[in-house]
Amino acid sequence: MNYKQRTKILIILLGAIGDVTRALPLAVRIRRYFKNAELFWAVEPKSYPVIRNHAAIEKTIVFDRPKGFFAYLSFLKQLRAEKFDIVLDLQRHFKSGVTSRATGAKRRIGFSRANSKEFNWLFNNEFIPAVDNFSPKILHYQLFGDALRLPALNPLEFGLKPSRDEVTEMEKRLVSYLGQAGLELANAQTRLALIVGSSWPSRFWSAEHYRELIEKMFKRWKLVSFIVGGPSEEEFAKQIFSNVSTLPAVNLVGKLKLEELATFFSSVGYAFGSDSGPMHIAAAVGIPVISIWGATSPARSAPYNNEKYVIKSDLKCSPCYKRECPGLGMACMLELCPDIVLAQFEKLIEKDERGKNANERN
Repeated sequence: MNYKQRTKILIILLGAIGDVTRALPLAVRIRRYFKNAELFWAVEPKSYPVIRNHAAIEKTIVFDRPKGFFAYLSFLKQLRAEKFDIVLDLQRHFKSGVTSRATGAKRRIGFSRANSKEFNWLFNNEFIPAVDNFSPKILHYQLFGDALRLPALNPLEFGLKPSRDEVTEMEKRLVSYLGQAGLELANAQTRLALIVGSSWPSRFWSAEHYRELIEKMFKRWKLVSFIVGGPSEEEFAKQIFSNVSTLPAVNLVGKLKLEELATFFSSVGYAFGSDSGPMHIAAAVGIPVISIWGATSPARSAPYNNEKYVIKSDLKCSPCYKRECPGLGMACMLELCPDIVLAQFEKLIEKDERGKNANERN
């Protein structure tokens, strides 16, 4: 598709960090193949740092949700003033539907009636084909590119590659943190990012499991763990370090900004965690990500290009899609013990070592 005049396109995807990250390849695809497009993105503050300086996006319009109803009205006024030609409603909820309709755009493309929620379909006038809900969400978003008749983007690209200066500065910080923790200087391939926590309590792994994994990963491969998470996970991170005099790990929980995570993950060799936004950022920069799943399904949300490193609970109650465990003591997550994770890492690391040896022979 190649409009002769400048075409203003708005992506509406307001909230979850993981969803916004998985929609970035759509933005890259539009920028690459829709030559006359001017791409905007409507987003809420918590996910804004993911897209703030993204090369594919010309402008972001932020809905300051904590400020309430009047902030929403101001947000809608801003959107309408832009006079968009096309709106892509990736959110599929009532609020995003209202937002889409309020723009006044002639083409408003959303999810099919079968997949939309809260009467979202009433507010749009074009729709992507119906999808299986338990299929990769990242591919659902690519159907919006198909609706614009754009060439496929294969493999998908996220556009999160940090600059050389950003990598250099992050390396200095990590070396400093290692020194403060009394650990030897480790290169990227001997660093493991442990992503703790999630927006849902039901997705948490236990502090005891993390502690055991840290110790075994260091003993087996001399991998030093960097624990990452947001400020809300600070107390949980402290539990990991409790009852031990030393641990081959650096606690970075609350010390990295969301916009720094892509650079951080580019500076480590591997990542591990449960379903969360940072997990998707780690996959987006291209490092191997081993993930564990209980309350939610990897069929829908496995980190891109890391589906083979998924570890899923076999309990019948999984996935329940409950924010809080419904009285079963987080059994689905607790049954995924550190030794199961260790076995998955063994396959991954041995594969890496075979690849390195092959390259050296060549």
